[in-house]
Amino acid sequence: MNTKSGKFLAISLIVFTLLLPCVLVVEGEESTIASRVSEISEVSELHNSYFSKPNTTLFGINVTVEILNKETENQTVTEISDYLPKVIINASLENQSLEFERLGYVHSTVMKHTYQPGITVEYSYVMFYINQTDLDQLPDGNYTLWRPINTAYQWLNTTKAEVLLTTINVSSGVLNITYIEFDYNPTEVTSISFIFPIVFFLLFSLMVANNTRKKSLYNQKEVSK
Repeated sequence: MNTKSGKFLAISLIVFTLLLPCVLVVEGEESTIASRVSEISEVSELHNSYFSKPNTTLFGINVTVEILNKETENQTVTEISDYLPKVIINASLENQSLEFERLGYVHSTVMKHTYQPGITVEYSYVMFYINQTDLDQLPDGNYTLWRPINTAYQWLNTTKAEVLLTTINVSSGVLNITYIEFDYNPTEVTSISFIFPIVFFLLFSLMVANNTRKKSLYNQKEVSK
């Protein structure tokens, strides 16, 4: 192998070696687990419900949740509280005289949740009160839903979580739902693994080229003698 080829391999090896740590640092800073409300299939007022109370209208929302584990191994998250339902909802209503009250429970119980690689699907039913009777649709305003994953306690968790918000905007009784997609492309993560054999190949080729060159110089010296 000539000197120019050897120099090309050496430069390529240096470039890959410099770029590889940068790629790994960027990937390491990303979240391991992400959650989002991926579908809202039904929004309805509930009549004659066990949870009904005077001077309010009770609403219920059917929700589908996706939890993404970006790693190739199971990830376990330890929560210090158990929320029921798992999905949280909050609202900002245009009519300031209206009040929003979420129906839910929190148990101070340590819970462990294990997520397999890829997407885990959950289903939840969210209920809340509006302090006005006989409403047949959601009052105008913005409703925000999310599926919390609490990994803030580092002494319990080593994973990083990202929670994406889904919003329902109601204007003149018309619902407009905005979902946020996962910022995740498995092909990009997989492609990183191909850098290692490339670096190994370049290193091996450079070693072979150097050995061949040394042998060639040695043979030339022997012939000249």
